[in-house]
Amino acid sequence: MLQTVLIIAGILASWAAFAAWLSHRQGISLHQALLYAPLKLAFRIDDSSLRAAQTPGPVIYAISHQSRLDPALMLSVLPNDTLHILDEPSARAMWLEPWRELARTIAFKAQHVFVNRRLTRRLKGNGRLAVYFPFDAEPDVKSFRLYRAVAKIAVSADAKVVPIYIRGSSHLPGAYEPAAKTPRQLLPKLKIMALPARTIGELVDEAGPIGVTTSNALFDRVAEARFFSQGRPKTIFHAVRSAALLYGAGRVIAEDVAGDKLTYRALFAKSRMLSGKLVEIGTSGDIVGLLLPNAAQSMAIFLALQSAGRVVAMMGSGVGPLDLVRDGTIRFVVTSRSHVEKARLGEDIAAITAAGGRVVYVEDLEASVTAAERVAGWFAWRARRLPRQADDAAVVLFKQTPDGQRGVVLSHANLIANAAQIEARLVLSRSDTILSVLPLHTALGLTVGLILPLMKGVRALAYPSPLHMRQIPQVAATRRPTILFATDALLSAYGKAAQTSDFESLRLIVSGGERLRVATRQLWADRFGKTIMEGYGLTEASPVVAVNSITHGRPGTVGRLLPGMRMRLEPIEGFEQGGRLQISGPNIAKRYLGTDEPIAGNGWFDTGDIVSVDREGYLTALGRAGRLAAADGSTISLAQVEEAAEAVWPETVHAAIALKSATGGDRIVLVTTEPEADRAVLARQWKRLGFEAGALPATVLSVRSMPTTANGRVDYAKLAELAEEALGLSSAA
Repeated sequence: MLQTVLIIAGILASWAAFAAWLSHRQGISLHQALLYAPLKLAFRIDDSSLRAAQTPGPVIYAISHQSRLDPALMLSVLPNDTLHILDEPSARAMWLEPWRELARTIAFKAQHVFVNRRLTRRLKGNGRLAVYFPFDAEPDVKSFRLYRAVAKIAVSADAKVVPIYIRGSSHLPGAYEPAAKTPRQLLPKLKIMALPARTIGELVDEAGPIGVTTSNALFDRVAEARFFSQGRPKTIFHAVRSAALLYGAGRVIAEDVAGDKLTYRALFAKSRMLSGKLVEIGTSGDIVGLLLPNAAQSMAIFLALQSAGRVVAMMGSGVGPLDLVRDGTIRFVVTSRSHVEKARLGEDIAAITAAGGRVVYVEDLEASVTAAERVAGWFAWRARRLPRQADDAAVVLFKQTPDGQRGVVLSHANLIANAAQIEARLVLSRSDTILSVLPLHTALGLTVGLILPLMKGVRALAYPSPLHMRQIPQVAATRRPTILFATDALLSAYGKAAQTSDFESLRLIVSGGERLRVATRQLWADRFGKTIMEGYGLTEASPVVAVNSITHGRPGTVGRLLPGMRMRLEPIEGFEQGGRLQISGPNIAKRYLGTDEPIAGNGWFDTGDIVSVDREGYLTALGRAGRLAAADGSTISLAQVEEAAEAVWPETVHAAIALKSATGGDRIVLVTTEPEADRAVLARQWKRLGFEAGALPATVLSVRSMPTTANGRVDYAKLAELAEEALGLSSAA
């Protein structure tokens, strides 16, 4: 009996001592610390950012409410003079009674607007409010009214806002997200992320000279807490391994139309086996070319190269300059014989070999793996081969420039950040399946077709070529994916080739890589009842910069900036509307291949794109600085010429280029697939629709099909050659 009493006394004494330490460390009352202590131990809570919560009032704590445990945590750690505005279930729950005694609470329905003078007066007296926002990354219209209400109160009281996000809370047994979408863990590790206090006015100012509405400024700040809660990224290998442990090693995460399926464990086991062979190719940090199609096995090879400490240069037919092989920058290229045969890459392989590169075939690597290595791979599937750091180069992607292809070096931190930014803006869950059609050697294809699904537990259904216009709708009809990322050209082709029921399972369609035409948007709305969310990005940004979403969507724009990013506009002489977009953020690449000069000088990267931004933060793409023409003393955006042509002939594809004339000015040429294209007809409609006279193309060329790149985008380089040949000119602008 005495021994039991002593044990109990020892436990209570330890509890009290730990609570006293927490009280001193966190600046909370002993009563709060006594209730917080068991939670802190059980969930191994990282609360290092909570100093932001101790800011003097008036202050509003904007809490992303993900589980029933969140109010208990917040009542334990926030100053005890905070008024907590709880949802009705939390206000009535019997088990929360000990925590509700820690501070004053009131019940409230999140869908109701509650701007009133009492709350404003309480804040003005250096008061504190804790408001629990709906847990959705994209709240519905009714729930978003809460952001407007809180922003109005914050402005009226000149109160600071501290957003709080509890990483891991959505995996608790009491989480609000359905278990079918988010895996449950009995005692997940939690991290409380509290961002530094800012007033709404400061948030609006930080958005840039264009500004943003107060409610969107608050919404974006809450989204940033979600994004930054991931902490400092490690490597792609670590990020995917963490996802495997969270979502389950036995979860099927990658599959393809050939029938291959890989669970997380199988993915890592295969990469472990092959990485043992790949470490013998070159040394750590070497750039190794990867020439493989969209397939489940390709994902394993990519992960194997990451495990082996290699920088992966994503290559395709004609993508990945041979000069890099010739000068020794790329000494090895990994591919497969089946892919070389099916994609007819014999000439590419011969050119690589002739340039001095060594071609490594996956079939040979697999054949060299011994039975013992296979067994070891399955047992040691979580182990990497060679260490790498977050800021080390992970991938090289090639983008087309007027001077040829340019390599963009992206770090592990860049790619992981962009995947987390996308997740903080779009609603993704483990019940989703992404139909991955974009080639892996494109920035969007790599991020949304491989890195994002592997990191976030979203199944990836890989298809080898985006140009199979009739087969892809059939795949969608039978395999029923829920998410599709594609370009305008691809979406237009799929929409025309598909049956009306083929895309029934899709809940999220995102367009990127080029401007989404009105005709494509209307086609999907009329035939399938689906809304396409347009986005914007570039290779140097890993690549997504902005995107429309369900709550924040505006047709004709490319959406709003992703969390963690900032922008500014530089005026362009002769161009009155908008400006040249400059951006900063953790997803911006560090450098180009072959140079040590940083891409983002003084922390800002010049995109070369011309955009306008409205008062709610929506970006409208107006064209590229490199795609401007000087005509009749005006600066003309060729992208806007294309939009004008689309208004005249909405069912066909148009591309505008500028060719240097004999007088030294620009001659605008419109190339179109409209068979009846006639400049006289275009001129009459042009004037009637009110387009700028100086932007009227000098020449209209009709073609049977528009030259495109591997992912379906207009190939302007080939287009210029075609126009020069047809007109007998030279030097396209």
